[in-house]
Amino acid sequence: MSDDTTRGDPATALGRAAAAYEALGQLGENVEDEWLYVTDLVAAYLPAIRALRLPTGDAGAAAAALDEAIAEIGSISDPHRAIDWLSTFPHVVALAVGGDVDTVATGEAVGPGPAESEPDDDSPFRFLLGRDR
Repeated sequence: MSDDTTRGDPATALGRAAAAYEALGQLGENVEDEWLYVTDLVAAYLPAIRALRLPTGDAGAAAAALDEAIAEIGSISDPHRAIDWLSTFPHVVALAVGGDVDTVATGEAVGPGPAESEPDDDSPFRFLLGRDR
């Protein structure tokens, strides 16, 4: 999904994540009974991934985290497992850049930082973002 010439490049990190997500959706579409569910997930989350922005402070670290997530889903060959990751991967991408893929329905790009999005009190992302300390 990404090659050594682009891996780690912050300028293209979110594009690589979007391309990897598209490929994951194509793999999930092989499960005929889940085709509509898969296409609905991709239709909802692909624009959300594309609307995210890298953090201004440490884009290199965010790009490295995205490349690790891309490598993880790139290793998936089972279409059923791909479907499991279709709802998870967008949130992993958002966590890496400090954004929120669930608020993109408004049509606005969601940027980094807690000002744009606060996780729910019972969200596991709250701990991962260091807000429970």
